[in-house]
Amino acid sequence: MKSATAIAFDYRISRWLTLAIAVVSLLAIVSIFSSGAPVWAKTGLSLAAAGWTGWAIGPLRRPPIMRAAWLPGGHWRVVDADGREFAAELVAGVARGAWIVLSLRRSDGRKLALTLGPDNVDADVRRRLRVRLASNESQA
Repeated sequence: MKSATAIAFDYRISRWLTLAIAVVSLLAIVSIFSSGAPVWAKTGLSLAAAGWTGWAIGPLRRPPIMRAAWLPGGHWRVVDADGREFAAELVAGVARGAWIVLSLRRSDGRKLALTLGPDNVDADVRRRLRVRLASNESQA
């Protein structure tokens, strides 16, 4: 796509996603305690749900990258949290509603999943990403 312009954005973790994970965990714990299971099972399952929540939210506290750019040639450049720059390739991109999930593979082999929502990337960047993802799918 020769006429495409670069799409660059600063990446930060979505607070909405973090909140959604916490709410689902809270609902799971409430449902566990409202079940007819024995107290020891309720306690164990609740601790497991709380542990899962910590495990799921933990990586969200420090994003894997600080900046990403989709260059006109179709290649990506990402800057990690330590300020190092890497080339990357798009493995998959999915847009659902106001959300976009990009799966990238850096030049060092590390995989990245970027979740872009209304609270961590502006609407214009998401719109441009959607258009570019759709045109990539039609060319494939």
